[in-house]
Amino acid sequence: MPIHTLEITNVRNLQRALLQCSLQCNLIIGPNGSGKTSLLESIIILSQGKSFRNSQKKSIISEGNTSLTVTALLHDQTSNSPLHGTRVGISKFANGKTLAKIASEKIQRISEITSLLPVCVIEPNSTEIVEGSPSLRRNVLDWGVFHVEHDFVKHWRIFSSALKQRNALLKHKSSDLSQLRYWDEQLAPAAEQITKLRRRYFKDLDKHLRSSLDYFFNDESVTVELLDGWDSEKHFFESLNRNIERDKRYGFTSVGPHKADFEIKSDGYLAKDYLSRGQKKLAVYAIRLAQVLHYQQVCGKNVTLLLDDLPSELDKDNCEKVCKEIKRIECQVFITSVDTSNLNSLIIDTLSPKLFHVKHGTVTA
Repeated sequence: MPIHTLEITNVRNLQRALLQCSLQCNLIIGPNGSGKTSLLESIIILSQGKSFRNSQKKSIISEGNTSLTVTALLHDQTSNSPLHGTRVGISKFANGKTLAKIASEKIQRISEITSLLPVCVIEPNSTEIVEGSPSLRRNVLDWGVFHVEHDFVKHWRIFSSALKQRNALLKHKSSDLSQLRYWDEQLAPAAEQITKLRRRYFKDLDKHLRSSLDYFFNDESVTVELLDGWDSEKHFFESLNRNIERDKRYGFTSVGPHKADFEIKSDGYLAKDYLSRGQKKLAVYAIRLAQVLHYQQVCGKNVTLLLDDLPSELDKDNCEKVCKEIKRIECQVFITSVDTSNLNSLIIDTLSPKLFHVKHGTVTA
């Protein structure tokens, strides 16, 4: 559900902001350090309960305050009236507590808001998806699996809990390792279901992914391949048994869906070693926009896309490509850009956004 109105209180240098948002494109312009990224950060906090910039709550809350609050009226896409929507909100406190509500009712899990407000963010450090650790790529993969395969969360919670217990036994060498059998029995069915759901999602995503990569790179040189993290041609019990000595030696479970990854390659070489930084950014756009389009077609709901400093590291042609693809996908988008960027007029001409200006933590339309 796209955001119709957004209210932000005490998020970094945004002490108070109220935005009447476009359901299509919103462009936030301002100098560096003005609060543009904090605006995007507020949306991701509302959707996921945490920032994409810093997990320390105290640093997110404006100096001199003990809490932050973000609320939004989400537009009901089945209604022509913007007032027929759902109000969601989240407050985070310096003592570590979080309060989240949907339609004024307290909720126990932030994932309930996440399901109503799916948010995809691409920011300057997103090239780490190409260059960084497998955990970053797993997060990207599981963003899509979570939103499309609704049983995924249930199996992941079971797996994560059992994995924690198994690793605790492996870490303490004096533990009775005969207990591993019990946790293996908890792990195995959950692991196989997680892998099944990831594979099904990736297979369904594939046509969108291939089309998106071809659009941005004009050929078939860049490819993406899913790696399960274990030999999924066999039962997970077999993989655990085959690796038990290594697991005992290192003190953790070395195979499983928590080790999954996807390889991004260019002409058969790892993209992190082969592509320029600008090309890596394009690869990220290709993957994430393919996921957004796939979600919207499967679920019939809009994604809210956050692009922090869109013109960064993109030349005019590639920036125009990104803008045209966003327009084709028809998702709600919030874009930030520095006020001196010579690509702002291109973004405005292509996407006809609602303009917001940010200066010293104050947002004006």
